[in-house]
Amino acid sequence: MEATLTVVLPVFGLLAVGWAVVRFGILDERGARGVAQLVLHVLIPALLFRSLATERGLGPMELKVAASFFLGCLTLYGAAMLVGRRVFASGLDGQAFMGMSATFGNTVQMGIPLVALAYGPRGEAPLLAIITFHSLVLISLTTVLIEIGQNRGKGPLDTLRQSVVALLTHPIILAILAGILFGLTGLPLPTMADRFLALLGVGAGPMALLSLGAALNGMHIAGDLKESLAVTAMKLVALPLLVWLAADRVFGLPPLETAVATVAAAMPTGANVFILARRYDLYLRRAASMVLISTIGSVVTISVILTLLPVP
Repeated sequence: MEATLTVVLPVFGLLAVGWAVVRFGILDERGARGVAQLVLHVLIPALLFRSLATERGLGPMELKVAASFFLGCLTLYGAAMLVGRRVFASGLDGQAFMGMSATFGNTVQMGIPLVALAYGPRGEAPLLAIITFHSLVLISLTTVLIEIGQNRGKGPLDTLRQSVVALLTHPIILAILAGILFGLTGLPLPTMADRFLALLGVGAGPMALLSLGAALNGMHIAGDLKESLAVTAMKLVALPLLVWLAADRVFGLPPLETAVATVAAAMPTGANVFILARRYDLYLRRAASMVLISTIGSVVTISVILTLLPVP
């Protein structure tokens, strides 16, 4: 347990510091948004591009990690949509929102620093395999379903085109694609560029946690609390269990890869859920509730998973 707390407490400590600097006026909301933009558009893309550019494509093991993660994700996504329809009488757009909320985790802002602390450099490749497809799969799927559900009068080709444009202009997606393409060339990064990106990447983890903590100031528990709690339980309990079953029982992954995939699945609901909700003016209060409740609850669930899945 002491080893687990050594990993978990610094991560949530940085979240608390980020929350406190805004709560007590050290940094105002405009400054907090500026920090978040710096993290999103510069620091995290630099880290991801450098990591992927030095790889030579995803190997068989990394592809198995991604497959196990998304087998669990898409299974739960469908189950959450069914719950939304049968229990909460949601339309297709609401069902898609529930599916994304139950599966889209904070794999970048929280996942990268936490996995680095827990598993060191060995955990980087399995996590990057998940991050590579995470937004591409879940954001695009949800966007298409919401567009269809809201009946905006656009055909499927228009909907798909808009989804692709939105994804290809996202800084993290661009960094991932650029890093993969550069890695496939087999060329080494120039030394100056490598050192420059490394310096930017060093600050990515801590600054991402601080910015996430700062963003929590603007989120409150509101809306349908039963729905928020149900989705949070799916995200923090059901998804890690499904991903562990897929990784350990279906794909037979080694302990490290199984642990990284399960921890990635245990990340709280990502802020992109709230961003997408704001874009479509859909379930804004519930989105904020899910992000806030799952972030608080993940202190317990992540600690339990790290304790149950130790990696020598």
